Amino acid sequence: MMSEHNLHSYEETYESFDWDDIYAEADWDAPDRLNVGHEVCDRHAADGENVALRYVGTDGDRRSLTFAELKRQSNRFANVLESLDVDRGDRVFSYMPRVPEHYVALVGTLKRGAVWGSVNERFGPDGIAYRLDDCDAKLVVTTAENEETVERALDDAPSVETVIVLGADEARGDERHDDVDFERAMADASDEYQAAETGGEDDALLYYTSGTTGLAKGVLHKHRWVAGVAATQRYAADLQEGDLYWSTADLGWLTGPINTLGAWFWGTTLFTYEGEFDPATWADLLDEYPISVLFSVPTAYRMLRANEEVLAGTDLDLRHALSIGEPLSAGVVDWGEERLGVTIHDTYGQTETGNMVVNNYPTMEIRPGSMGKPLPGVTSAIVDPETGEELPRGETGEIAHRGDFPCFFAEYWQKPEQTRDCFVNDWYLSGDLARMDEDGYIWFEGRADDVILSSGYRIGPFEVESSLGEHEAVAEAAVVPKPHPERGNIVKAYVVLTEDYEESDELAEEIKQHVRNELSAHEYPREIEFVDDLPKTVTGKIRRTELRDQTADPTA
Repeated sequence: MMSEHNLHSYEETYESFDWDDIYAEADWDAPDRLNVGHEVCDRHAADGENVALRYVGTDGDRRSLTFAELKRQSNRFANVLESLDVDRGDRVFSYMPRVPEHYVALVGTLKRGAVWGSVNERFGPDGIAYRLDDCDAKLVVTTAENEETVERALDDAPSVETVIVLGADEARGDERHDDVDFERAMADASDEYQAAETGGEDDALLYYTSGTTGLAKGVLHKHRWVAGVAATQRYAADLQEGDLYWSTADLGWLTGPINTLGAWFWGTTLFTYEGEFDPATWADLLDEYPISVLFSVPTAYRMLRANEEVLAGTDLDLRHALSIGEPLSAGVVDWGEERLGVTIHDTYGQTETGNMVVNNYPTMEIRPGSMGKPLPGVTSAIVDPETGEELPRGETGEIAHRGDFPCFFAEYWQKPEQTRDCFVNDWYLSGDLARMDEDGYIWFEGRADDVILSSGYRIGPFEVESSLGEHEAVAEAAVVPKPHPERGNIVKAYVVLTEDYEESDELAEEIKQHVRNELSAHEYPREIEFVDDLPKTVTGKIRRTELRDQTADPTA
């Protein structure tokens, strides 16, 4: 029924939407008085029973944290920061797995009025050091398992004065800083704390881009950011009372806080699993826990599809599923409807937009392969990147947004020129290519530097990869240009086969013909190379740059 969803009519909501309606839900007088830590935690703690987080560890540890306990624990952490001379605006970073203490530190830092950032655990000392040093971070929170890696990073991050270590046997130090035992410090701290009187324009979050196209840039968000992510959780994630929401995102990337704090703004219970993706483990968790909304990445859905036998006998409670990172092919969407019992809704956003700002919504017609339509309150278009002029429907250009919504970034950290350079004609240029159809649906074509030019044609990799993925032998695929003396470039595909197939020349020809039949004579891959796996970023996106470099080699 339409009435069961938060967004009844996309068109009506988009036309009538006012950000003041989201701000009105806040406890304080937002946006003038607004503290994310208070709004996502304290105002839900009154009844003492509302569960904020259900957690499963890799060692089998299972814990639940109510909003009342989250309030007390985050208050303690805020007091710990105050005792360590962390002041309003100071940068606090984490390097931790998905454990309850990580979420406590996040909320406590925001209550203190300090700026929260995080580094994903897949980064080594160099990646950590670059980020800490770039923003003059003052404190790092980590675990005993990660302490040595952080210590190595601090050789090149002299601004860091303190490291707080979860699970340390004892506090230890060196000449430059003292390591603080998380558990001892928390036990000694008061659980009473008045959240800082911040406003919507005060600094709140500093997350770094993945750095795949150059040095990572710090992306600064203000406390008003929470209104934007709250809107997406209401309309796209469609969170409702009684939901158990599993966002598989790590807090080391902005998607983690987006889904965590956006959901907690509404008092929704989150589920988190400490470990990385494993099809069998995920199937067991979906069977054991009444997870009603699942938010993950295309790689996870593709791997569940390739290993769908793990879902045999599972009792799923899903009513909604979402995906972010790369577009979903129609085949994966169809599989989700058949095997998971839900339509997997594609979403799109960037660190700079602070949120998923183009989405498919439960009450809107889904067109598989499309990322959907702009979030109510967000103005998006397809523009000519040179002029910033909007392009006619159906033409490929760059995805652009007007930067007047709450979760849009304030700046690249201390990089005013780079901040200015991503605007043309008052449009923020995303660097992503897409087209908009006659009904306003946006269709992703690829990164601007991923487009393949062959015999005068512009070929976006996603459509070819989607077609490849529909062949029963293909588990994953990526396509890149390969230099060719006559065509300029040809499309080359790197293909990972499912377990039931073995590579052969005959199979390669069959796959080529499949794409040629599905698409066109100029788009199909003229060369296929079978590989065991594809190179990916730490967020699970395919690293086409690595494949392009490999393919450009004349010996490849």
